[in-house]
Amino acid sequence: MSEYRSKHDTFFRAIMGNQQIALDYFRSCLPAAIFEKLNLSTLRQLPDTYVSKELQTSISDIVYACQRADGAGEVKISLLIEHKSYVDKYTPIQIGSYIFSGLLKQISDGENPSLIIPILLYHGKNRWEYKTLSSLFYGLEPELLEFIPNYQYIFHNLGEISDEKIQTLQNKFLAASLLAMKYSVLKERLSEWIPTIFELAVETEKNLQTSLIVYIFVNSELSEYQIIELVTSLPNQIKETVMSTLDIFVEKGRKEGELGKSRTAAENLIKLSLLTDQQIASALEVTTDYVADIRRQLSQPK
Repeated sequence: MSEYRSKHDTFFRAIMGNQQIALDYFRSCLPAAIFEKLNLSTLRQLPDTYVSKELQTSISDIVYACQRADGAGEVKISLLIEHKSYVDKYTPIQIGSYIFSGLLKQISDGENPSLIIPILLYHGKNRWEYKTLSSLFYGLEPELLEFIPNYQYIFHNLGEISDEKIQTLQNKFLAASLLAMKYSVLKERLSEWIPTIFELAVETEKNLQTSLIVYIFVNSELSEYQIIELVTSLPNQIKETVMSTLDIFVEKGRKEGELGKSRTAAENLIKLSLLTDQQIASALEVTTDYVADIRRQLSQPK
């Protein structure tokens, strides 16, 4: 998993895996004509993923299911996040692949095929317009156009939604999260939005606040002085959570740095072939299993 994908995917799953946040998100982005056809009081998250192996580098999904408002069946709502940092004109093909992959999975699981409504969340820097599959084909007569699969998806482009509109969302943590995602690719502006984002998240449960704090500071690339200055200006209700989260984050980074140095040292000592695993472990203050694992990795053919 690339670094670009990993940091956004982790945060995306942390917040949209919360059913109330997902419900409020669907309420905000689904067109009214579709929303009224769904009974979202029956909404539940499924453990499934409809992302095929070929699509794993492009998108991640969280799948929800709910009953139709008329009680005539179930609908799957797939929340997709785009992992590419550039505009891809072939996204309609990928969405089609996703839909058919999902339908095939339903059949293989012994289910009757049920409707899949894909919602594509895009928060990249470049301008990206909604495109259908037929837009990739030019000059086709109506008789030939009939061979192009006809499907739709909901395109949610954060870059085209005003900051004011996002802030008016009833779920303030959702508003904070969408602003954080929107400005994660506009680093020169993210720092000015951090106080507002944290103020919106004041009333949220602590584990969600922590996910937001880590996501923001990983993306901000702020100096230590800038972080301290920002934290000092925060409301007391969230300042303590921010400070404790940053302390844990810094300690984790320190330990990972020390572990990286230990690994390099262990590799060098193993290559010298002068010491046993136990002697190396004792010298570096790591476990013998840790050294043995590095030795096994070095012995494997590249």
